[in-house]
Amino acid sequence: MSEAPRILVLYGSQTYTAQEIAERIWRTTKVLGFRGPVQAMDEYPIARLIKEEFAIFVCATTGQGDEPDNMKRFWKFLLRKNLPSNSLARLKYGVLGLGDSSYLKFNFAAKKLHKRLMQLGGTPLLDLGLCDYQHDLGHDAVMAPWLKEYLSILKQYYPHIQIDNIKTNFIPRWKISLEKCEESITCNGLMEDIYFSKGVKDTFVDATLLEVTKNERTTHETHFQDVRMITLKTADDTKLNYKPGDVFNIRPRNSKEEVEDLFNIFKEHNIDIKPHYNLVVEEYHDDMPVPDFLKQPHTLYEIAEQYWDLHCYPTQYVFSLLAQVSEDKLEREKCIELSSPEGQEDWLNYCRRPKRTVLEVLHDFHKSVSKLTLEVLFELFSTIKPRSFSIASSALPSEGKNIDLLVAVVHYHTKLKKPRLGLCSNWLKSLEIGDKVYGWIKAGTLVFPKDPATPHILIGPGTGLAPFRSLLQEREVQGTANKDAFHLIFGCRYKEKDFHCREELERMVAENKISLYCAFSRDQEDKIYVQHKIAEHSELLMKLITNQAYIYISGNAKNMPDNVRDAFIQDVLSKAGGHSVEEAKRMLKEMEDTGRLQVEAW
Repeated sequence: MSEAPRILVLYGSQTYTAQEIAERIWRTTKVLGFRGPVQAMDEYPIARLIKEEFAIFVCATTGQGDEPDNMKRFWKFLLRKNLPSNSLARLKYGVLGLGDSSYLKFNFAAKKLHKRLMQLGGTPLLDLGLCDYQHDLGHDAVMAPWLKEYLSILKQYYPHIQIDNIKTNFIPRWKISLEKCEESITCNGLMEDIYFSKGVKDTFVDATLLEVTKNERTTHETHFQDVRMITLKTADDTKLNYKPGDVFNIRPRNSKEEVEDLFNIFKEHNIDIKPHYNLVVEEYHDDMPVPDFLKQPHTLYEIAEQYWDLHCYPTQYVFSLLAQVSEDKLEREKCIELSSPEGQEDWLNYCRRPKRTVLEVLHDFHKSVSKLTLEVLFELFSTIKPRSFSIASSALPSEGKNIDLLVAVVHYHTKLKKPRLGLCSNWLKSLEIGDKVYGWIKAGTLVFPKDPATPHILIGPGTGLAPFRSLLQEREVQGTANKDAFHLIFGCRYKEKDFHCREELERMVAENKISLYCAFSRDQEDKIYVQHKIAEHSELLMKLITNQAYIYISGNAKNMPDNVRDAFIQDVLSKAGGHSVEEAKRMLKEMEDTGRLQVEAW
């Protein structure tokens, strides 16, 4: 019997999303009779790439158009100048980028990879796929038709493959079983020590154990939004080495109520999956290895609390899985409809627009639940992804012992009766003094000039203040903070309700360490935002820019960064600077290209 043809699937992922999509692509090609490893790019022996014939690269973008952590070595190798231009002449490939169009450098890493593979002689089987998380259908809007086109082209090389009904087959990633041990109360351990232990491949970096020492609300009790200043302290003599602009990554957990709800669903449908049972995960396919941390003993409670994302919004793929296990005719037909291209609008109205969670879907499709297996559950639930927060403190005052986070708690309503809660922010809100968490420092996208005399224009509404507080604290300790160099434009709704770090900032103003310009949007009839403050002080800001000032923008990515850019173009560079609008746009673009304009938005 001849060996199955090979398709290499490599991913570069910052938060597991690219990995999950790569695994879905692997499963689709597996159904069609192909083989091939699914690996992070940095885990793949890149010297073998010259021998590959078919490959799919799934690539996320991080920061200011940067490649993800587990793609950096792979990318650095591809950039070697001594690589011949025909190095990848054998390779026929496709690149699928995962991005968010609210960011300026949309899918930048995927675009760079696609171009470099062509420069090295690779042949793209189809155009670069640019997934956009902002699309109503999420990444699937581009991924699904892109993969179908890739497979259609592949059929030219392998005419025997059938691509019409690939959704009807489910292939589990791993062989999963349970060790039915005696019930115990040890169901609340920290999985993070496995996630981040040294030497484990499926890890981003080594994590540090920290303890909560402060968790205080910074907004008034009558304000609609709860914002927290959370202080974490290293649990031993470890020192955190971070600088202004760096970010703190942390992996949240599901709430106790949600975990209990999941196990109550199992109990209600007589499914023998109990929280104290130990999970046993074994390899099913030699091209889909089990992650090292899942080879360790874990209870189902730990998996449900710390690994499965019970908050995730079910994709159409989730309904295709439910359709395969359901024995109820009406529910199966509805799942087939919700997973079909024709049912996209119904899926949007049922899932994405009201932000219905996968746990709520299991309640609605309760007749399908009784046939769920562990293999299917590992597909229904996405992996809980790390969240990143700009560090809101300097390491200098505490000598690296403390770290502050300024966190807006996500709580809002849709047409559903139950409010929608952000997984990480509400978990952080629930932490009490003395609670232990794991997290890790990562270099941020904002890089500040070393010369303290360089003028800084800092625009940070809301929690966008965080990286600038870190910078100002650092410069204050160093004795280099002064009002001529640091110009902070802060915005919030009310001076008395959500003016974060007000006492600290007002003290710095009184001591001539910063110049502060505040936009309180709701304290008067006409709304005033940070862009209006930019227009109001356009003459001063133009002088600062002429004096080689750096501009930093931090905050919500929705409208603010574009509004701020427009204010600098229209009011500062054009009106105050005397340049045409086209010249002003070119000047701002040049500032961005040279690092004098930097944006961190989310």
